[in-house]
Amino acid sequence: MTQDLHIYRPASSVELSEISYRPAKLSDAEVLADFNARLAFETEGKPLDPETVRKGVLRGLELTPEVRYFVAEFAGQVIGQVMLTREWSDWRNGWMIWLQSVYVHADFRGRGVFRALLNASLKSVEETDSPACVRLYVEHNNEAAKSCYRSLGFVDTGYLVMERPKAST
Repeated sequence: MTQDLHIYRPASSVELSEISYRPAKLSDAEVLADFNARLAFETEGKPLDPETVRKGVLRGLELTPEVRYFVAEFAGQVIGQVMLTREWSDWRNGWMIWLQSVYVHADFRGRGVFRALLNASLKSVEETDSPACVRLYVEHNNEAAKSCYRSLGFVDTGYLVMERPKAST
């Protein structure tokens, strides 16, 4: 975790209108990887291998439109990110969009940055995919995240996310 912001005034004095939102570029890969590592550690206490995450971000940036990163930027620095991935639903005859890799730098939290970033990224996706729904998964014990997502209109679907880990060789 090496990304430090070099903002020349307190983040608390930054107006939401001064923050811009855009699709991520290849030049954002290092900060995206850093934010992903911070996310895993802050929410789950999981240290990630930086090289694996860096390669994963770079690959994700190549996989448009299945994977799309969007960033919030202030004074030329990325301060937040989301990744949207799409999954085809034959039950709905449409795309389900998965919200992943959500991170806002600590200095900018609680100010509406995530809400604005989510809205901007979903507007972009809706123009191309007309998604049937937007889904996400959240750790059972992450009450702050669950409260935030509920405030944005997300509801518990009643599904439990399960996975089968890759077999060891």
